[in-house]
Amino acid sequence: MEKYKEPQIYIVNNREITERLSQNYIVATGDLGVAKTVEYEKYVNKRYVDLEYSMISDLHEYSVVIIDLQNENDTRHCLEDDEPDGIPYLFELSFPQKEFRPSPLVLRIMKDKLKTKVLKIIFAGSSYSEKYNIIEVLKQNQYSYPSEEVHNIYETIQASATSKFGKKIISDNSNLANLIAKYVKGYNVIFELPTKWDRTSQKSIADPNFLPLLKNQDGEVVSYIGYSENSGYELLLPFCEKKDELIERLVTSVLPEILPDFFPESKEFEWIKEQDFLPKEILELEKERTLIQEQYNSKIKSLNERRNAIDQKYKFLNDLLIETGDKLVQAVCTYFKWLGFANVEAIDGNEDILREDIQILEDDKLFIIEVKGIGGTSTDAECSQVAKHRRRREKEHRDKEILPIYIVNHQRYIRPSLRQNPPFSDNQIDYAKNDERGLLTTWQLYNQYKLIENGIFTKKETRESLDKWGLISLLPKNLIRVGIYEEYFKKPKAGILTLNNVKLEVGKMIYAKKDGKWICTSIVSIQLNDKDVDQVDNGEVGIVTDIELEKGYEIFVKIE
Repeated sequence: MEKYKEPQIYIVNNREITERLSQNYIVATGDLGVAKTVEYEKYVNKRYVDLEYSMISDLHEYSVVIIDLQNENDTRHCLEDDEPDGIPYLFELSFPQKEFRPSPLVLRIMKDKLKTKVLKIIFAGSSYSEKYNIIEVLKQNQYSYPSEEVHNIYETIQASATSKFGKKIISDNSNLANLIAKYVKGYNVIFELPTKWDRTSQKSIADPNFLPLLKNQDGEVVSYIGYSENSGYELLLPFCEKKDELIERLVTSVLPEILPDFFPESKEFEWIKEQDFLPKEILELEKERTLIQEQYNSKIKSLNERRNAIDQKYKFLNDLLIETGDKLVQAVCTYFKWLGFANVEAIDGNEDILREDIQILEDDKLFIIEVKGIGGTSTDAECSQVAKHRRRREKEHRDKEILPIYIVNHQRYIRPSLRQNPPFSDNQIDYAKNDERGLLTTWQLYNQYKLIENGIFTKKETRESLDKWGLISLLPKNLIRVGIYEEYFKKPKAGILTLNNVKLEVGKMIYAKKDGKWICTSIVSIQLNDKDVDQVDNGEVGIVTDIELEKGYEIFVKIE
């Protein structure tokens, strides 16, 4: 069945209703935010959290909104203050307050984004208000004086709500009320419906636009439907079982009769499609479809689990580009272990104050590595910090060559391709050469991983490239630049370049680089002075390769 184009339905906090309605309606989902609990350290009486919630940007285009206030929010236990990048405001908690409940504030935000003519269907939970102390983040660890806001969980409706629990209900015997009553398990809130001023009697009377559907034994309203010009329609429901089934019956049979403008595509006699009226052949097909759907869901679940496992396996690669501190150190350690170093050790810093982050012991060499993740580029002092550890390690390892390396995840808030690469000044590179230490970025490590995985270079070549001073390129030591393609002819896959005492021969592998992209390809034929030759080492030559390149590629070869 083709989905109804109208109404579009926004569902908050109920996955079962989403799955059921999504078969026939265009649905979107959201939540009421992440509830957070905090702990206070000794002498600390303030904690800061941010507001995390999911809400669609085009909410104003949805005419039916279903909100379940009976389901619990996702909860997170916060051991540290939230400090997300780019968030201008945080929420202050003061001891002894340990809980941050975002639902009333999220509902207030939602109210401002809803269209005027909207149908809200709300599964009513307990009534409560929440006070929020909102602070502006001036800069890291500096905040403005808090401003206070108080919001109630029922600010989005016109009736006033009071918490009260019970199970006995009485229906007003309308079709809508009787349907709801079949699913009711109890209630935990009662409503006082709006009133209006009656000029004739000169007193407030019940607003006729709000109709009680279910009451408790004391005559208090536990479910109602109502309308106001400013906020549209609202249907409040008590605790119900099989909520997804109830909602489906409401939107397919009862509500289209009461509110036809919200359900313009509702068809008469939809009941004829129910199971009781389907032939045996259709039922068998439905069984088969259900089985296929279950098999599909199982396979998708399996693929997602495999995907998650792979994500975790290679998480260190992403951490190379975004992390700082211990997480970055661990990512670099994992990288070097993957690269084939057998003895990689993260140093915890407890031994002394000045201590490198990582040591790698490889035969007669000891790499001492300083790792940093920073928002900008490195100072001279940061680049040279690792050299301060060299003398002590030389005394401890007199039989080893000590190789200091500084590795930085620079400008880590920016996409790596847009960062300053390399991030070191000419002076910093010269100082590193003179001081016999290496400079390297995590972006280089990341790119080298891709080159190794693609078979361009090897792990062994990369390990051997690390014992250089100044800016480390990670390129094989025996890789030399031949020249650059001055012209290129696509059809024969031929490039023209000038050789100067560099030997090329048919069948030899060459390495081509342009705009940071590397390609490894073999030489198919060589022409010198319009004649085919097997090898050449000088002059302007034409080279045909088995992979198509283009003008401007730099050509490299490995020498024996």
